[in-house]
Amino acid sequence: MAESLVVSGLVSKRAEVAGQIASYKTEITRLQDALSHLDGSIKLFSPEYNLRTIKAKRTNKRNQYFVKGEAQRMTLDVMREAGKPLNSLEITAQLLERKGIEATAAITARIQKNVFAVIHRLEARHIVRQIDNGAGVMTWEIV
Repeated sequence: MAESLVVSGLVSKRAEVAGQIASYKTEITRLQDALSHLDGSIKLFSPEYNLRTIKAKRTNKRNQYFVKGEAQRMTLDVMREAGKPLNSLEITAQLLERKGIEATAAITARIQKNVFAVIHRLEARHIVRQIDNGAGVMTWEIV
């Protein structure tokens, strides 16, 4: 019986993934058509324009847990209140607690990646600095 539950779960997941693929293929076809129309319009107004010189813009997916600037503000608040150098996992745990987010492995990894990005931006602006504690774990403190 356990095998049939596993198989039915896998079949269900396969159907879900196949549906996502079909949906994305439809979206890709729609976007390719739109791109073709845009290329035609550009050529209509400027026949000599080399379309290959147009670079694709990178699209960023917003973080679903923080509004714009919130992760940076909260990270700085956590670091100020701690009064000691913190590592990224300690900062992540505090952010999850403050936001009331359940700390699953996947969510923790996603938030920690966001914390790294915030810390590196702050480090480039000389707001925080990295401290090597000799134990192989990097910590940061506010300058």
